[in-house]
Amino acid sequence: MKFSMLRGCMVAITVMLPAVAVHTPAVVATTTVTTPKLTTAEMVGAKKDFSIYCSVCHGSDARGHGPVATELKTPPADLTRITARAGGTFPAEAVYKRIEGLDMPLAHGTLGMPVWGAVFVRQAMGDGVLIEDAKTAARVATERMQRLVRYLETIQQ
Repeated sequence: MKFSMLRGCMVAITVMLPAVAVHTPAVVATTTVTTPKLTTAEMVGAKKDFSIYCSVCHGSDARGHGPVATELKTPPADLTRITARAGGTFPAEAVYKRIEGLDMPLAHGTLGMPVWGAVFVRQAMGDGVLIEDAKTAARVATERMQRLVRYLETIQQ
């Protein structure tokens, strides 16, 4: 697992898979965002993640008025209006990338939002050091972020 650091913030995580042939470069794992219907347990987990990781900025109602919102340089987005801002179609892939944190514009000098993908992978990885641990952690973090995307899709106004 490769961790890149910038100004003390983890900004990228890439799981490298071994090359298949001698002259074939390593393949970088990619994520395709799918938003299947969540089970009740998955929805409860996604709501809990939202409450823990998102509501402090976006508010418990996801409208951008969390307890620290007034302290932020850039006001948090109203997450209930993502579909409306995107012209009527929920942009699952873009929302996933924003949560994952790998598409954050570095020209701003600092990240406007924590890199939750890195946090979720680190939580899933625990003390593991094996490549299988890294693959499992990446899968667990990806599924967790996909559930959060699906939850956000369900709260659109």
